[in-house]
Amino acid sequence: MRHTATRTVAIAALLIAAALARPAAAAKGWTENVAEAQARAAKEGKDLLMDFTGSDWCGWCIRLKREVFSQEPFATEAPKKFVFVMLDFPRRRKMPAAVKKQNAEWRDKFGVRGYPTIMLADAKGRPYAKTGYRRGGAGKYMAHLNELQQVRVKRDKLFAEAGKAKGIDRAKLLDQALADMSQAIVLSCYGETVDEIITLDPEDKAGLKSKYADARAAAKLAGTVRKIEGRVVPLLNKKDWDGALKIIDEAFADIKPVGQAAQDLYWLKTISLFRKDDKAAAKAALEAGIKAAPKGEKAAQMKNVLQRVFSQNRN
Repeated sequence: MRHTATRTVAIAALLIAAALARPAAAAKGWTENVAEAQARAAKEGKDLLMDFTGSDWCGWCIRLKREVFSQEPFATEAPKKFVFVMLDFPRRRKMPAAVKKQNAEWRDKFGVRGYPTIMLADAKGRPYAKTGYRRGGAGKYMAHLNELQQVRVKRDKLFAEAGKAKGIDRAKLLDQALADMSQAIVLSCYGETVDEIITLDPEDKAGLKSKYADARAAAKLAGTVRKIEGRVVPLLNKKDWDGALKIIDEAFADIKPVGQAAQDLYWLKTISLFRKDDKAAAKAALEAGIKAAPKGEKAAQMKNVLQRVFSQNRN
């Protein structure tokens, strides 16, 4: 979830201080061994709840553990449906090299970029839902998990039906099985299923070939934007606003991004211009970013900044 910078820093500082006084480890009922968790989940007919966390520094991770994982009804109800796996990325806590390697592999496989990230997966490690910290306490969180688990139930039902079908009918059922999962999960973890759907609709009569080809193209563009971000952020840290803007403007010219990719670049441009104290240009970049993807991942945040920082004709 996103909050204002001031409030986030204030809350996180208090929580981090508390965490550093008590270095965390996998709590009772949790394991740090994914293979062990998978074996247990398969044996007991459960799913995996995989917590990607920064146990000794991430304020929202600590809040999730305190407000949800240690409280009722989560502590009683969740173990009936899930095997808990903690994939930790601490700054102070020392971990065995094998655990570090395992955690990094699963982080990269799932494309985890922030903490806390909660991935729900079946016993084979195939993810079907992603969530994180949510307000409302353990009861609401448990209801949220129950709702998300229905994505896997529906997926398995449709996969079973697809197993009895052929041709375009099979492609449509496979497409429906993937429909409630995020595009990121589908493209990163269901590649073989996507390949089959495309193969079963070679002339794009059902629109499935183009649907997934376009999604893959968008994902590739997003990957390019992330690389650009990796070049821009160090320059922002060095207060090289002009250098950052040069890279961003060159990216707009070279890759001609649209939609979410354009919004992501406009967000970087907004930050660069605002720190350069060019408020008018920063506002224009914000507005362009919102227009590029009105329902995009950063749209709400950008609208919030636009309202809070640039309302009442402030420049």
